[in-house]
Amino acid sequence: MPDVDTLIARLDRWLAANRPDYYALLQRGATDAQLDAFDARFSLRLPDAFRQLYRWRDGQNRRSFEPLYLNRTFSTLEDIADTKELLDDLIGSDFDDPTYWRLGWVPFLHNGGGSHLCLDLAAEDRGTPGQLIGFWKADQDRPIEHPNLESWLEKLVSSMEDGSLELA
Repeated sequence: MPDVDTLIARLDRWLAANRPDYYALLQRGATDAQLDAFDARFSLRLPDAFRQLYRWRDGQNRRSFEPLYLNRTFSTLEDIADTKELLDDLIGSDFDDPTYWRLGWVPFLHNGGGSHLCLDLAAEDRGTPGQLIGFWKADQDRPIEHPNLESWLEKLVSSMEDGSLELA
């Protein structure tokens, strides 16, 4: 598998050349200070691949629901923090089932309807820390969609380059 920097460079080139309107929605990259503040706020450590992705671009314009892929938009670090804080605070009160939402989940892609693709830092229920899980607000299952951010990024870039990218 190519390294994350190579994947991000390919992603950047493809989006600029093939989806210039979407590319224009992407925000300037997050700083290390912003990423460190996120880590401190939630007492966690974002993996290097995630930090690299967000140093490249800090999500997309918050007013746009244009998907990055499937029906999922690319959240800003600020939106991630707001969503994570809201959902974390509901553990033990509104969320009766302790597996509904986990403190180790970082929701970085969303569908605009309350469902997210999450970086799972702790893998409390099963799997491996760093995996990506689907959080569907109306469903109880939390499928492991990708073993890690690197494999998701490689699949995303490959689907762009081979013409199989799905947008909903």
